[in-house]
Order: sequence, then structure tokens, then C-alpha cells
Amino acid sequence: MNIKNIIFDIGGVLANPKSGHWFITPNFYNIIDINLIDEEKLNNSLKKHLYLQTQKPKTELEEHEMFSKYYSHVLKEINYPNANKDIANKIADDCVYNDDKFIFYDDTKSILKRLSKKYDLYIISNGWPSSFRVLKNRGLDIYFKDIFISSMYTTSKEENLFDVFLNQCKNVNPKESLFIDDRRHILDKAKKYGFNLLLMDRKKTYTESQFKIINNMNDILEVLK
Repeated sequence: MNIKNIIFDIGGVLANPKSGHWFITPNFYNIIDINLIDEEKLNNSLKKHLYLQTQKPKTELEEHEMFSKYYSHVLKEINYPNANKDIANKIADDCVYNDDKFIFYDDTKSILKRLSKKYDLYIISNGWPSSFRVLKNRGLDIYFKDIFISSMYTTSKEENLFDVFLNQCKNVNPKESLFIDDRRHILDKAKKYGFNLLLMDRKKTYTESQFKIINNMNDILEVLK
């Protein structure tokens, strides 16, 4: 492969949620009492109200307003005692403003540093404005030529974020680019544009796939040899 560009997703590739669940924030159970909820009902409600997580926020304030509304609906549906806007706002604070919501894998920074010396690195990821701050505060943004977070363009990878990326980065040829994601349906979408593809499988979930499987960042170095 004659690769000049490497494009990363964030979740499942570079980082994972600290709690193991993207919408159970690091201090979720410090804000609400786990003994007062049914965890199965909570998980079902978190999924049910995903429609409230739009791709509209362009600022962290707008992101906070979105998540406050989201958690208000969730708390009301699970009949959390004395659920109110103040509790929802506290969870939204934790979701938006707590950098610890992302736990970057141990191999992320060192491999990005190595790759950035030889390739142009990019991010294409579904997410919201706070992702920029977290990347900057973790000292990772410096390794990327550009970062495309879906809500900034009111779209998603499933829709037309790849079109946005290619329209803005006209020097990027998909045939000279490696795209890495942890979800097969996203790779199916990227395949239509002609990208070279890798399926990141940190948890070793897949035994086979139409896409080449890697399990960590070091595997990228092996692929590029």
C-alpha cells in the first residue's frame, strides 16, 4: 500500500469511556444513588432516548443543553426519586466538561507520535464539540492535520461526513489513505469511497471479517511495513 494519510475514529480505536458506557459518566453514581434505580431500566432508557442526541451542537454550551435534556428524560422515565433539572444538569456537566470521560489506550499517544512523523493523520468521528477540548488537554490534537467531529457539520459518518471530509481535504486521495474504525457498518460506508480499511477490534470480538482485523495501535505499524 502506498499510504500517505491515516484516518482514525476515536471511540473504540483511540479511547474508551471510563465507565465502560458512553452515557454513564465518570461521576454518574456519585450524582445519583445506584440503590434507587433499576439498572436494566436505566440502560433501556439510555438507549430509548438516544434520539435526543442530535448532531446540532456547535458549542459546548449547546452540547450541555442537549445532554441536560437527555438525562432529564431518562431520570423521569426510570422514576428516579426527586428527579429535577439540577440533577440532570450535574450529569450533563460531567458528560461534557469532565475530560476523564475518555480513557485513551496506553498505546495511543506513542503510536500517534510515531505515525505523525511519516503520515498525515486525521480524525473522522461521530461526537460533539467537547471532543476537541479533550484531545487538546490530553496533548493529542497536535498529531492531527485536521479533526472532523460530526456535530460540527450537522451530520454523521453514517450520513455524509466522509463527503465533508473529502470536500475540505482535497489533497486526500482515498486510495492513498487508511481508515480505521471499530464498527463494520462504518467501514462498509467508507469502502464506497475507496479507502483502505482496518477494523479495530480491541476486545477481540470478531473471529473473521471482510476487513483486515487489528487489535491495537502497534498492529498498524505491522500493516504499514
